[in-house]
Amino acid sequence: MTRDIGRRRRSASVSICLVALTAAAMTGCSSGPDYQGVCQDDHTSTRVDDEHCGSGGGGSGGSGGHWVYYRNGERVPAVGEKLSGGSLTAPHGASVERGGFGRGGGTVGG
Repeated sequence: MTRDIGRRRRSASVSICLVALTAAAMTGCSSGPDYQGVCQDDHTSTRVDDEHCGSGGGGSGGSGGHWVYYRNGERVPAVGEKLSGGSLTAPHGASVERGGFGRGGGTVGG
């Protein structure tokens, strides 16, 4: 009888550990924001450094730039390249990160 109780305790502790590990793994696998904002020069339509855009959500900054949003999985041009694609607004409720994307471009979330 004592042996059965010991087995049940081990089984319960293993189950609890597996649930905790699974939950931790699932929360750690986030691929980042749904949309990444990069700054576009209003006159040349090229990507410029983030400080040319305001910190606000929608658009125009004080230094002649506005945010253009790229969806997770889309390619973002490097600083100095013409921006193509993207959107001037991100969908309501989407997770958005403005600025901080690598100067050399790349893929959002990748």
